[in-house]
Amino acid sequence: MKKILKYLSGLLIAALLLLVAWGLVSYFGGYTIYRDVSYGEKEANVMDVYIPGEAYRRESNGVILFIHGGSWSGGDKADETIRCRMLASKGYLVANVNYTLWSEETADTYHVSKVLDELDAALLCVQEFANQKGITVDKAATVGYSAGAHLAMLYAYSRAETAPIEIVFTASLAGPADISPEVWGEDMTIRVAHRLTGMEISPEMLRSGEADDVLASISPVSFIDENTPPSLIMQGGKDTVVPPTNADSLVEKFTANAVPYDYVYLKNSDHSLLQNPIQHARYYKTLLEYCRKFFAK
Repeated sequence: MKKILKYLSGLLIAALLLLVAWGLVSYFGGYTIYRDVSYGEKEANVMDVYIPGEAYRRESNGVILFIHGGSWSGGDKADETIRCRMLASKGYLVANVNYTLWSEETADTYHVSKVLDELDAALLCVQEFANQKGITVDKAATVGYSAGAHLAMLYAYSRAETAPIEIVFTASLAGPADISPEVWGEDMTIRVAHRLTGMEISPEMLRSGEADDVLASISPVSFIDENTPPSLIMQGGKDTVVPPTNADSLVEKFTANAVPYDYVYLKNSDHSLLQNPIQHARYYKTLLEYCRKFFAK
């Protein structure tokens, strides 16, 4: 009996080692990373491009444009390395971008539309970069976390018709979607609107409706219509950074316009989205399903 148990234990250890080895190969292997590819003239206009071996064997590919968070004023593409490695290990081409951030020095001239222009340039650049390597890229998805998710949605919803590559879906992890006092309260709405537009907005402007057009221009929900690309969203129920009701606004607009969507709600998660691992895993499973479905069309 001891010999049998010892033998079985050996098999179990061997199996575990194989699983670990498989995981490491999946995580680190099967793709090449081209770091700090320049897509514009500004210092922040760089991206890491992940090209999986499978991309060379396909007639055409979709690219995932991944956008980091950081309140539009911080963060770095390095923050999203793990997520991008996971997607690349599954065979998908990824462009992990940096973009111009808000700062006190640029507050008067900073505008979110300029960041969307940078995303235009990033998509065009990654398409050309891949083409130089013999890879065709004709579809794209925008994916982001927090402020990056806001940019991913705002780009996909407001620029789908003019993007240099067809936007086939977007995915948000805890992204601001409805910049309004009803969702954020007056003080935070004023702060976010000022950061994204440089405009000084008063509580009176909010209450009178004078600021409605400004808020609509920076709110992804305001651009949703029947032509909006399919969307995947994840939101924590205990998020104190991005109010969970942002996701409710999205669902309401998706439903009203018959936009295909999936909503993964993490009841006990804060802004980190880490407290509900099963639901969190379901988000990534669904994200991969979106890649398979919409990049193949």
